Amino acid sequence: MSDPQSIAPTERTLSGRWMVIGMFAMGITLTSLLYVYSTLHLGPFRPLQDAIVREFKGSAPRVDGGKKKLHKNTPTVLRILVKTEIDPLSEHEESIQALFAMRERIAELAMEKAPLPDLSILEIHVYKLLKEDEIHKRSYRLDLKAGADWIEIDQPYR
Repeated sequence: MSDPQSIAPTERTLSGRWMVIGMFAMGITLTSLLYVYSTLHLGPFRPLQDAIVREFKGSAPRVDGGKKKLHKNTPTVLRILVKTEIDPLSEHEESIQALFAMRERIAELAMEKAPLPDLSILEIHVYKLLKEDEIHKRSYRLDLKAGADWIEIDQPYR
């Protein structure tokens, strides 16, 4: 016969209601953190993004900037990623001239609208989506402190 005092305690389980409440709380927390990040980190670049969109319709620009390592005296970099209908890898003179004009205009807008007072390097990444898995891309860097001309920072690939 079993002793009434030796009954094994039942395992505690989490009810479905508390599980759903916890999932909603986690979703709201993560969404809030993503909103705060985008507002604080990317918000200062919103005027530049809007200016690029007004100038180049359908460009879907992404602008990000700052220093890589604050504790080391690294240069301040502004990166702009822009979608275009111009093929960056095209060898036609009109495509080359259109890409050059786009790059120069984006640089002008960046000088006007960028919230980085000690901007040292401007990077522009231009790409064209061709097919689902094919992207033509070119990237350029302008060293503002050295007064150098644009250089291509990666090899174009197909």
